[in-house]
Amino acid sequence: MKTIYRHEIYEVIDISPMDEDNICQITLCSDRTGRMETEDAFCHDGAGYPLAFVPLELSDRQTLALIREFDTWYANTDQDLRYWAAEFQLLVRMLLCGYMVVNPRYLELDEVIGPAWEMVRGDGESMGKEADKAVDSGKEKKLKERLKANYEAYIQRMGQKPASELIEMASEIAAAKFIYEELIVEGAFGGYADYLLQFEDPLEVLRDSWLDNEACDRHEEIDHMLWSMKDRGIGIGEYPMAAQAGEGAQGQEVVMC
Repeated sequence: MKTIYRHEIYEVIDISPMDEDNICQITLCSDRTGRMETEDAFCHDGAGYPLAFVPLELSDRQTLALIREFDTWYANTDQDLRYWAAEFQLLVRMLLCGYMVVNPRYLELDEVIGPAWEMVRGDGESMGKEADKAVDSGKEKKLKERLKANYEAYIQRMGQKPASELIEMASEIAAAKFIYEELIVEGAFGGYADYLLQFEDPLEVLRDSWLDNEACDRHEEIDHMLWSMKDRGIGIGEYPMAAQAGEGAQGQEVVMC
């Protein structure tokens, strides 16, 4: 005999007699891990014999789906209505209270545990993903709002500075604009929202980090670019030459060190 408990499938090994408080103990073995557990269960004898129920955390959707399926499963037991109606009514009532039957008498739970498990697990996973997606979407929206406010405040500060100072800050302004436009794109970098939302001004942190990254020594890169330009004659015939400007540079050779 199997049951669903703690979002796993368990084999029911033993059920003790219920005490005066309608509580019994059930011994369960996890199908997944083989772990043995002894848990308290709520008992009810409204169907004429004790039924044990274990708490099962279900959403309203899962509860309704299980009730619908149990209705179909019970209808296919070939039992007289009088024999299983009381049990089915009790099972539904307990499901509405958040409990799963462990030991049905008229329904072979082993035969339907697979579909029941898929329903509980599948709906739970689906709802979990939807909830995670909603949370992530909310964080991404909050990050975009903060970045927008950061950027608008930054542009306002820049507007109060003299032109000479703005020229000196050109690389910083360009970095701020680039970072803002990249992160404000729909769905971009949402996985970093938790990290970035720690900062009051994530735009400033990102801008400075980008500038640090861009400020690395690029002497070798420039040297390689110059060698490639000279080797391929890039620009010759496309840009005005010094000789055309009257500087008498014809015949002069550029020496590369």
